[in-house]
Amino acid sequence: MAPAIAKGIYVPIPNFFKANEDLDFEGLEKHIQYLANTGLSGIIFQGSTGEAVCLTDEERVEVIKKGRELIQKYDPSLKVLAGTGAQSARLTIKLTRDAAAAGAEYALVLPPSYYKPAMTSTAIYEFFKKVSEESPIPIVIYNYPGVTQGIDIDVQTLVKLAKLPNIVGIKGTDGNIGKVGYIAGRIQPSDNFTLLAGSADFFLPALASGAVGCVPGLANVAPRACVELLRLFEAGKIKEATALQQQLVEPDDALARWYGLPGVKAGMQKVLGWGGIPRNPLQPIEDDKAQAIADALASALTVEKALTQ
Repeated sequence: MAPAIAKGIYVPIPNFFKANEDLDFEGLEKHIQYLANTGLSGIIFQGSTGEAVCLTDEERVEVIKKGRELIQKYDPSLKVLAGTGAQSARLTIKLTRDAAAAGAEYALVLPPSYYKPAMTSTAIYEFFKKVSEESPIPIVIYNYPGVTQGIDIDVQTLVKLAKLPNIVGIKGTDGNIGKVGYIAGRIQPSDNFTLLAGSADFFLPALASGAVGCVPGLANVAPRACVELLRLFEAGKIKEATALQQQLVEPDDALARWYGLPGVKAGMQKVLGWGGIPRNPLQPIEDDKAQAIADALASALTVEKALTQ
């Protein structure tokens, strides 16, 4: 059986680019150093935040290799995950093998969506089944209708996929708490399947429904705050966890959703000093919008600072 993905917080980091849009490994190093030893369980390269669709195959490999090297330097306890979803099982398998050879320990895989009308439950199941059988590393399903033309994998298919030996979890960015509870009630410990919330704004409700971790974009700026929410829940301190959850909703919304990926990078640049630009056709946002994101992040950064001391 494939190794389970542990409970905890997995941060989906951006790719960093220079002014000419070349890869910026100095920015990557600063960010991994910032995230190291904060209680995170792992780092996700080339998820939606990582602009995977804007990278060449060679760049994907370069980033994972460099990221793995930096993790070994600053915090070897962190697991390495990589987004490898593509529009066919064959290409997804190829990207997954490349990622594994570069140092990824798990693959995060979206369902194909270009031929949306053909993506029946059977097609989606057969896609993930084939990828999982051919992958050298365990697969984490990535359900995010916002980037797959609205494709939202149904719960019955997800429960079936959870039974496959090389599929070990799901990142649910659909915000459907009922789905979390449905799946949690139908999987067994022997299924080796981990439920991860896909955003900080519904993290606590997801935990209450059976999730055991989260993949929050907010952890790029406030990793300790996200880890603390999980700790409070596990300690049974629900009142304190609820208060922290409420404090993180607006910062998460501002960073992740106000202006999309360009907003993530601009917000990070404002509050951390690195973040950089997105690749064309994505365009940088105006400074006043970036400042609004930074202002909204203040409450999360206050929590982060208190936890650092």
